Amino acid sequence: MKKRSLLLSFLLLLLIAYIAFGAWISHDTKIILEEAMKKDADMNYMSPSVFGKINPVERGMTSDAFEYHSSSHHIGFGLPLHYFAGAKVYVTQKYDDDDFGFREPVQLTLKLKSGKWYATKVSIQP
Repeated sequence: MKKRSLLLSFLLLLLIAYIAFGAWISHDTKIILEEAMKKDADMNYMSPSVFGKINPVERGMTSDAFEYHSSSHHIGFGLPLHYFAGAKVYVTQKYDDDDFGFREPVQLTLKLKSGKWYATKVSIQP
């Protein structure tokens, strides 16, 4: 009986740690997607190729005059599947203002780098 309760306690601890890491990954995913929409993105969160695939100006979706407004950008619930120092995140982002808008599912591949989650790959299904 004691072994069983010890095993259940250990499994519960692992589950709590997994959920906590998932919340951390979801938080950094939101930062990555917000930064990728800006002209002067913080490249400490993503590779240049990820920036080029997410940023609407780099993708040719809009003109160079595009200005990012965070109030028009809505990021859905991110589903992180993580393992050690890497993760895959499935999330939907929507941008909608008076002149421009889109809604798309995004799949990010992240790795832990210097205490932050860093996007190495992205796949967007328009």
